[in-house]
Amino acid sequence: MYNDTELTSSIPLELVSTTDPTTATSDNTTICADQIMSDVLEGLSGKLLWGIIQLILMFFGNIGNILTLIVLNRRLMRKGGVNNLLQGLAISDIVAPTLACIPHIIYYYGPKTNHKLINFVNSFVLPVATGATFSSNWIVVTITCFRLMIVVKPLYSQVYCSSRNERKALTIIFLFSILSIVPYYYYRLNSDALTIVKVISAILSLLCPWVICVVLWILLIRIVNREIGTKKSQEFILHSEIIAQRLKSKSRITKMVLIICFFNIICQLPVLILTIFGLIDSCPCGYIRALVFVCLLFISNLLLIVNHSINFFIYSLTNCKFRYTLQIMCRHCCFFHDHIHSRIMTQRQIMTNDDPRKISGQRTLTPKYECNTCSNSKSRESPRLMLAMRTINPSRFNMKNTQSGRIAL
Repeated sequence: MYNDTELTSSIPLELVSTTDPTTATSDNTTICADQIMSDVLEGLSGKLLWGIIQLILMFFGNIGNILTLIVLNRRLMRKGGVNNLLQGLAISDIVAPTLACIPHIIYYYGPKTNHKLINFVNSFVLPVATGATFSSNWIVVTITCFRLMIVVKPLYSQVYCSSRNERKALTIIFLFSILSIVPYYYYRLNSDALTIVKVISAILSLLCPWVICVVLWILLIRIVNREIGTKKSQEFILHSEIIAQRLKSKSRITKMVLIICFFNIICQLPVLILTIFGLIDSCPCGYIRALVFVCLLFISNLLLIVNHSINFFIYSLTNCKFRYTLQIMCRHCCFFHDHIHSRIMTQRQIMTNDDPRKISGQRTLTPKYECNTCSNSKSRESPRLMLAMRTINPSRFNMKNTQSGRIAL
């Protein structure tokens, strides 16, 4: 097993490289997970899961996260709660599945002799995906902590849950994520030290944030049921309309954070079990154990991609402001061409309506004024004015010549 979080996606590729067909037997007691995995990867089910479904989920998840970044940077959403943390979560959710799917793309759609390339990707690219998953998990923990502070201590939240503190928290998380992947490169050739690094990384990037998420989720859902639940829904009527809208918005954002935390807990649970299972026995033998390991591998890979791709849909379903901003942005994108075309047509209509007025105004002018203004005119009637200027200017030239002749005499 190469890694602890996103490395479940690289496990099958490494298992294939260690498989020896000559050692495969039909005895159930000697069948190991790498033998089953090699058959699965070469079969239709492996290509369908890792080569098609996972890439499709990654593609649509990246589109959703990019749209999330665009919507969160709109003016209407900039002052929303935990806005900066949600942007950091979207960036992590773009990096992690994209890099984790590179070995699958190389294996199924690259050249046949691609073992060196896959080993290079597993050694140098997938640790970055692990760091992105580290960031994603701890950002979810930070979002839940901030929301718990806002619900429990709303007065203190204005000081401690500000945008500046959100940016500080993101900076700290990204720095620790970089530090967490440095040992993978430093101990790349030392297998014993790398095993210890994997155990520590599994504890810091999977076990600790998962346990904290569970505790915070339980605390937050109890507080929501007590403070903003159905028992307090009747109290909205006693407040003014503005305060009632704020309370309802507060409850919606809290429910959105609860859903994000819940999906993170559910999707990370098989990965956590698979990581512990893999650290205990990296290649389990025996038909039942190997089959359980392969099933956990399938489920964990699928749920990891779902965890990184589902946030956009959660925001769209639970946050009215996000949905409204997205609708406005889509309308601007869809009707931008029609708006420009209608604007051009209205300008042309105004110009055509103004042309007869300009012509009638020019006819009422005196010849002298017409001569002075015709040189600066750039309208459609400029040739007619130029002819008038040419007929008037020779008379002036003749008058000047006669005057000069008189002076000479």
